[in-house]
Amino acid sequence: MSEHIHAINALQQRVAERQASSLLGLIAGELEQMIINGTLVAGDRINESALATQLGTSRGPVREALRQLEFSRLVEFRTNRGMFVRQISVDEAARLYDIRASLFGLAGRLAAERGVTPEILETLHTKVSRLDRAVPQVDDYYPGNVDLHRDLVALSGNPRLLDLYNDVSKELHLFRRHGLETENARHTSNSQHAGILEYLTVGNAEETGRRMEAHILSGKDRMLAAVRS
Repeated sequence: MSEHIHAINALQQRVAERQASSLLGLIAGELEQMIINGTLVAGDRINESALATQLGTSRGPVREALRQLEFSRLVEFRTNRGMFVRQISVDEAARLYDIRASLFGLAGRLAAERGVTPEILETLHTKVSRLDRAVPQVDDYYPGNVDLHRDLVALSGNPRLLDLYNDVSKELHLFRRHGLETENARHTSNSQHAGILEYLTVGNAEETGRRMEAHILSGKDRMLAAVRS
């Protein structure tokens, strides 16, 4: 009987741990989305109590979720001051752009070599069309842009590459928005997306990779021009 009770308690504990993990992932995802859409920007102090109220939870899970984001370098703890959205220098951002460009280009070559189904291509074209309609507003365009890039990297079939790309990209959210502040920049960005899909469709690995790498480097140039103007 005691062994049966022990087994039930162990199962309940595993269920509780799974629920807690899911909750932390949900909260971390919401916080990341706040950074992506500009609700939280680099240098902002994060109010745990206000966030807990907004998300309908206690401060404990919010604090744990922030620790997860600290590990991924989206936020940073400052002694006696609390948790802040992480800031990086322009020079550091430029170096991260170079890394991101190489990862994006590699993902493009791998994706084209693997081949992409007509159904997936249709989904990608639909997302590019939605971005065309979102061009007038950066708050509409930027989250969709982030989503499309993740989809393209995922097509590489290399989960580790996707993780590395996401890690680098998360640190660059503020600077990526800088490079898309003008409507002309957003139009240029999405025109490049369409060009990438043309070569991905025909399976041209070299040109897909080249265009995807160039797309990120173009964003780097726009970001540097924006922050130095």
